[in-house]
Amino acid sequence: MLTSGLYQSKNQCCGCELCSCVCPKNLIRMQPDDEGFLYPYIETDEGCIHCNKCIKICPMKSSNRNDIVLKASFGGQTRDIDGTRYSSSGGYATAISKQFILEKGVVVGVRYSSDFSKSEYAIAETIEELEQFRTSKYIQAEKGGIYQTIRNIKRKKILFIGLPCEVSALYNYWGRNTDNLYSISLVCHGPTTPKVQNLFASKLKENNNSQIKYFSVRYKESGWKPYYIYADFENGKHHQELFKGSSYEIAFQYLKRPSCSSCRYKLGDQEFGLVSDLTLGDFHAVEKNMLQYSPWGVSQASVQSEKGEYLIDLARRLCNVEFIPEKYITKYNYAFHHPVAQKTGRESFKRILLREGLDCAAKSLLVQIPTCYINAKRRIISFLYNVKSYLISK
Repeated sequence: MLTSGLYQSKNQCCGCELCSCVCPKNLIRMQPDDEGFLYPYIETDEGCIHCNKCIKICPMKSSNRNDIVLKASFGGQTRDIDGTRYSSSGGYATAISKQFILEKGVVVGVRYSSDFSKSEYAIAETIEELEQFRTSKYIQAEKGGIYQTIRNIKRKKILFIGLPCEVSALYNYWGRNTDNLYSISLVCHGPTTPKVQNLFASKLKENNNSQIKYFSVRYKESGWKPYYIYADFENGKHHQELFKGSSYEIAFQYLKRPSCSSCRYKLGDQEFGLVSDLTLGDFHAVEKNMLQYSPWGVSQASVQSEKGEYLIDLARRLCNVEFIPEKYITKYNYAFHHPVAQKTGRESFKRILLREGLDCAAKSLLVQIPTCYINAKRRIISFLYNVKSYLISK
């Protein structure tokens, strides 16, 4: 099994699956490692014609970003309270997608698989089909040939919603100058492995003696925060627990894809940087800096191209849209402009997860002690930063 021609170490592969799509000899396969992340491999190099397509299109090596720059940022939420309540933040993605479909377009997004063991890309052609894309999925989605499927769509506008590296992969495959392709990237903190979703969902099914029919890691009980994990079961049972401190949340913090800690698809990177027409995320500074604040959540939208301006205009039809100064975007949404650092206890968490399971890994002192130290350090740094800001303002 060969990987050396594709990547030298795991932090050089983002799992976009594009190399497996472009090989003219169909030699490249995707296979999960022991953590559950997909990586490409070549069973044998016999038949390889050394065209290097797999290298040339890799979004870890090149970005087809053209003149993508941050033009302006906005925040708000849908005017329909249910549209906000059942979305991760303010409902911008759903609102834009609805209007896009009404203008005879199709939307590509991520849904859970039918058994909720993983997530996967799919295409929505109707407003009803958009419901499967609602709420955040904190795991990396399988592509399942989505790049080829998109390319075969004729005479329709296409809106692709995904992680920045996946948006970049799509443009590397398709080319930038395509009139009917629009893109939205999500402010990315780095996905965790599908193994976590599978283990967590399997435990829920076992405990409730039933299959899952609805699942969310961003359920809103009485407001935007705190987040809850929520599941409905076919036998009528329900499960709800705080996301913060759950085994799922701890796994999301500790077991991110290795390449995410050195991600270059961030504001300020001159070579890679922002790649989509629009970037969406949570607007965490809303309580301090916006007049129209919905307790059910507020979206942040950063426009980065003319197509992005068109997409935010679609949002205006169903949403409140208010200008946000760039300083608030950069100050309160770290993942928009910096990669999320790998946690100190990652290897300990992984080792216990593989040996004893998700719950034991989440409860382990080997993980909790570094976490307490890091949290204390962050609080001290935040306090010193606030003191400095106060003194400067004087």
